[in-house]
Amino acid sequence: MHRHSLWPGLLLMSCAFVFALLAAPAWAQHVHPAPQISAPVVGAAAVPFDLKTLDGKAAGLETFRGKPLVMNFFASWCDPCREEMPLINELAAKGAKQGYNVLGIAVEDTRAAVTEFAKEAKLLFPIALDLNSTVKRGYRIFGPPATFFFDAQGMIRDVVLGPITPERAKAALKKTGVDR
Repeated sequence: MHRHSLWPGLLLMSCAFVFALLAAPAWAQHVHPAPQISAPVVGAAAVPFDLKTLDGKAAGLETFRGKPLVMNFFASWCDPCREEMPLINELAAKGAKQGYNVLGIAVEDTRAAVTEFAKEAKLLFPIALDLNSTVKRGYRIFGPPATFFFDAQGMIRDVVLGPITPERAKAALKKTGVDR
């Protein structure tokens, strides 16, 4: 009888040991939770990034510092992006005269598809490739299109999630200090 009375205790200790081993990684992951990164909002500083354009040039926020910036997230396969691209192109054409820049950021796309689309649409502005979605995640957008308007100091002055209209673009540019 003495031998049989050890089994329940050993079984209980074994289960507790296995549970502790299995649960330990989960406990360790929650001891020091990572700080929540909030989405960029109007009035906040732009989230810095460093990307390369289709022609291999640097395209980070510092590249555009000192002038207002219109930053448009798009994809070649995105129908609303294709529909708004003539307006973005028009903004880019006027930007040089009015003292602001336009930057396109291709997301969820391939270099080949974006290059073809840029030629087809005769895009007039630099296009940076966000191949691993780091900038997209940094700006907390779920998908294209999305357009951010920054002032000359790199502060976010307006955000349009989804397709943009000429009226909305004009109002957003005014918020950056550009009189369109």
